[in-house]
Amino acid sequence: MTIGIAASGPRAGAAVRAAVLGAELLGRGAIGGFAVFAVLDGQGRYRHCETQRGGIGALDIPPAWLEARAAAVISSGPDRPEPLVQFLPGASGIGLVTGHRLPNRPGADGVPLNQAVLARLAEGHEPQQAIDSVLAGCAQADAGLIALAADGRLGWGNSARVAGRADLGQAQRAAAAGRLALLHNSIYADLRGATLADALADLAWAELAGRPAPWRFLTLAAPVPVRPAARDCVHVDATGAIVALESADPHLPTLERRGTAIYLGAEVRQDGAPAGWAATELYADVAAGVARPIDGLARRTLLMRSLDVAA
Repeated sequence: MTIGIAASGPRAGAAVRAAVLGAELLGRGAIGGFAVFAVLDGQGRYRHCETQRGGIGALDIPPAWLEARAAAVISSGPDRPEPLVQFLPGASGIGLVTGHRLPNRPGADGVPLNQAVLARLAEGHEPQQAIDSVLAGCAQADAGLIALAADGRLGWGNSARVAGRADLGQAQRAAAAGRLALLHNSIYADLRGATLADALADLAWAELAGRPAPWRFLTLAAPVPVRPAARDCVHVDATGAIVALESADPHLPTLERRGTAIYLGAEVRQDGAPAGWAATELYADVAAGVARPIDGLARRTLLMRSLDVAA
């Protein structure tokens, strides 16, 4: 598995979804295939949804689950062994266990590592204690684990084997607003000095803390005009909806097919004022000077690097 994240606090469900969507947009690697999204709902019940293909955007997540105060995701490439829930087990009133690499790998006793952690949570162990005790006996296991208790306590760690990899990413945040932890491997991105893990944690933390982040999702939700201009520019409203495109490429407004409607690095303006620049590109169906969105959350979403927002 390539990425796992867990979060507690307001809109934890939205937070973990934002992190994985950011990975799909910014990163290259085994991402955008299978995904399992799980929460403890308002009654503390374990609920989940899953897909083998299409990543986080292919999931039909009930809006109430995005508001859940305990949530987790695991995702990687497509077509993984069934049942997919083996990669993100949980128990009502107890907690959730996600991770990366092979968190479901059996330990010396034959019990999957993530299930062993969940059992320790059920016995009242602290999440970090549960993680440490399970991994201590499996130094060469190809696994990283994140444990989230129902009350918001969080623990995470990699086995010694995984910790020696050169392609790891990890991030955590903790404050009054909530907690989150993220582990990934084999996802590559060029973010001009920022790490991918920190960028994804920023996206998740913005949902938990309810404040602006250095990164922002923009959405092509409806057809918009494409106009010729001296420089590329994406115009958005206060909600992040794209309302118009301008392009210095004279070919784009005359295009009659699917193509790159928003070029990497294009300026973004909100209500006419500079807001940032396009950190990802966006394809659209362009015809007669109009860009129309393509089906799929990730395919109609752009990530903007914001101006003047502290991490």
